[in-house]
Amino acid sequence: MIRLVLLSGWAIDARIWSPLASHWGTSVTVEAIDWPGIGGRPTLADAGVSDADASDADTGLFQQQAHPPSGLQTLAKAMGPSLSSRDGEPVIWVGWSLGALQAAALTRHLPAPDGLVLLGMGPTFCHPNGVTTTALADFRAAFRRDPTRAREHFLRWQLSGEPSPRDALCRLRSLLTPDIGADHATLEQGLATLASADIGDLLGGVPGHVSGQAPDNATPVPATSLCGATDPLLAPAVRAAMDERIEGAGHCPMLSQPARLAEAIQRHALRMLDEGKAPTSRRGAHYGDREAIDADREVQGFDEVTP
Repeated sequence: MIRLVLLSGWAIDARIWSPLASHWGTSVTVEAIDWPGIGGRPTLADAGVSDADASDADTGLFQQQAHPPSGLQTLAKAMGPSLSSRDGEPVIWVGWSLGALQAAALTRHLPAPDGLVLLGMGPTFCHPNGVTTTALADFRAAFRRDPTRAREHFLRWQLSGEPSPRDALCRLRSLLTPDIGADHATLEQGLATLASADIGDLLGGVPGHVSGQAPDNATPVPATSLCGATDPLLAPAVRAAMDERIEGAGHCPMLSQPARLAEAIQRHALRMLDEGKAPTSRRGAHYGDREAIDADREVQGFDEVTP
């Protein structure tokens, strides 16, 4: 059996994975885990996890920010028990959006998983032809003014790439009812991570692998990247560099293509285990090669928030 640990993204709790429940095969066990401060889970501070261990400002994840929003060692201490292998069974971490950035970074601070699936996320969140740094900064300012309104806008906007955004929004609201909400400080911290995190160094230039440093600081972690074919949060070149694009889906394939997503996750998990490496990746392609073509294609969404 393979243990799949599903990790959600910004402002959305683990219930986002519920539509996949009927599509898992008999070869996997599945557990969707909330991050601290999300889905009713205590924040790091409420859980009594000290920031005293947050001495990893130079690990490379927060390359663009002098003071990381939270030490990865602190997060690792809170998440370790949920992410670890149980009874020796292989474990695959599946991180979506912000969850992909954080999962990749945690491979340096926890016993490495047997594989890593990065869903809906490139080496960085911001991209000149996707969500720009200016757009994200404007959204962060809007969030500080009115967190509830900004979060609501984000939930709608990230669904703009689905075949039917209105239907996807209805499904999302149904899944997230009752609205457990999320700690506002945790959400602000998540936006800071999106602004500063860069897992390019973790990829280490090794196609299909994340350069995890645990347990022996040497063995790379097999990794694969997936996205919806019309994900509005990703620049076209980033989507093109993914190992697989799921047709008929945007940023939330859990809502629009749950069967295809579950099948893809299981297939890649099995390949990573069977082959001891991820499928051949084009992640190392030069995204800049497409910038001339994509220069006039900018993601709209963050810019429109003016609470």
